[in-house]
Amino acid sequence: MAASLRFATINTSKVSIIGGSSRLTLRNTSPICTSSSRVPTRSRLISRRASLIPYQFLSGIQYSPFTTSICRFDGASKESHLPRWRPPSEESLNERPVLVVGAGNIGRRVALVWASMGRPVTIYDISPDALHSATLYITDNLGAYCTERGTHPGHVCTTTDLRTATSTSGHPERDSGGNITPKELTKAPWQAIECLPESLPLKTSVLALLERSLPSDCILASNSSSLTTAEMAAEGPLNHPHRLLNTHYFIPPRNRMVELMSSGTTSGAIFPFLAAQMRRVGFTPVVVPRNIQSHGFVFNRIWAATKRETLAVLSEGVAKPGDVDALFRDFFHAEKGPCERMDEVGLDTVASVEQHDLERQPGLGSEASLRWLRENYVDVGKLGEKSGDGLFTGEERDALREKHHLEKYKDVEETSGA
Repeated sequence: MAASLRFATINTSKVSIIGGSSRLTLRNTSPICTSSSRVPTRSRLISRRASLIPYQFLSGIQYSPFTTSICRFDGASKESHLPRWRPPSEESLNERPVLVVGAGNIGRRVALVWASMGRPVTIYDISPDALHSATLYITDNLGAYCTERGTHPGHVCTTTDLRTATSTSGHPERDSGGNITPKELTKAPWQAIECLPESLPLKTSVLALLERSLPSDCILASNSSSLTTAEMAAEGPLNHPHRLLNTHYFIPPRNRMVELMSSGTTSGAIFPFLAAQMRRVGFTPVVVPRNIQSHGFVFNRIWAATKRETLAVLSEGVAKPGDVDALFRDFFHAEKGPCERMDEVGLDTVASVEQHDLERQPGLGSEASLRWLRENYVDVGKLGEKSGDGLFTGEERDALREKHHLEKYKDVEETSGA
């Protein structure tokens, strides 16, 4: 079934997206096209090994801040036995896109930053609604972000067609038989960033599919921090784990830090190459040493204890969310407290990651607070920002942000007048 395309006409102050049954006029300066086709069949998405899992991978918030164990392995001794990975040429990076798999809250933000330095980006998701929402986000923000940085936007393409996503930069030339031409295959992604929900079978099956579909120099990156790529390599039918690593983005573009961690067999040449590319687009990479597997990397291992004790305090009735966050704001001069952070992440994501931690470390003792979180929030649809209400109501959250903004402005006035 031929894909239907929607193209963006470019203007210095706005973009008009034309196609389908509507016309949207949005502020931006970036060229965006969207491609939609028949949703891939179950067999194309999920391997037999993972066929029992839900195949819908509609992308929610992929920020997974709560894991706390560490194990070591002798990564150095394996390095000499790894297949050799050769980086793509610098010249090809201007044409070869970054592929973001999952158009959710984090996927679209990751795509925004990579596109902000003129890099082509393809966003793939099986949900047309998720892709439409991602398109609105990027058209609303990419132009302003590039203006702020003094850069030019790259081409962004969204598609539900996995063949298009893994083969070309979004405008595939086809021969008379409908097949993608060999010339187009040289424009395949050089990096694929998986931004899917925190399900090990789902992630491993999709990564295995990407591995088979992408060229041998394409880096396979997972945004997960609660699931290590070492676990994915052990669980899934991956034949080339030397191309696989964790790249944990926080909430870009506001947060520029990215944590990189090996799968245990990741080619050592990937780290300096990928870190250099990240710096060029404005990220700040932090590399976990290759001989260490840290569940939660660096920041999230520290944050996990804060999150877990916050839930305990709330579930025991010791304090209310506003009190907890007020203490954090005052003592640490933080922009947000842990309760507002969890609302931002999504309380369903908080609960699923905490469940994963309990299964990995049964002695954590957070069963009661997890049960409280599910019964009072997740099970009744109070998920935080994504649903409106969470630990804070939408109105309370808006009031907190307005108050904090005014306080910061007052501090600036007082400082400048001193």
